[in-house]
Amino acid sequence: MLKKLSVLLMVLLGTCAARAQTQDQAQAQHPLAQLQNNARMLIVFAPNANGANFKRQLELIQRHSFELSIRNTVFVPVSTASKFADDHFSFENLPLGTPAEQAEARSRFHVQPGDFLVILIDENGTQQIRSAAPVDIHELTASLDSLPRH
Repeated sequence: MLKKLSVLLMVLLGTCAARAQTQDQAQAQHPLAQLQNNARMLIVFAPNANGANFKRQLELIQRHSFELSIRNTVFVPVSTASKFADDHFSFENLPLGTPAEQAEARSRFHVQPGDFLVILIDENGTQQIRSAAPVDIHELTASLDSLPRH
């Protein structure tokens, strides 16, 4: 009886450990999941990195990168026609370089490939801002300041 119980416990522990490892690997494969509970995300979706709205939002972010950094906010550019993996921004960012990562982000936030959209996600994964136009950084920082800190 004791042997059967020992074997059963070992099987259960092995199953739990394997399941935890699989979940860890799944989260490691999705960059946005890695940021959740660790940082706020400013996600900017654009059909093209050369579009006027994207360039304007990027300029605002660059000009106010310190304010975003001290508020633990990471910029996440998502563009179907970009070379973000090659770009080096002067502020915290997490480019979604592969088409699969971009498609997963667009699906998760219900954004069509041709849409420009700015979304602010807090550390808990809750959407705080959703705008089809570039977002003023003062509005953004006011929203960030109103969120509870972890």
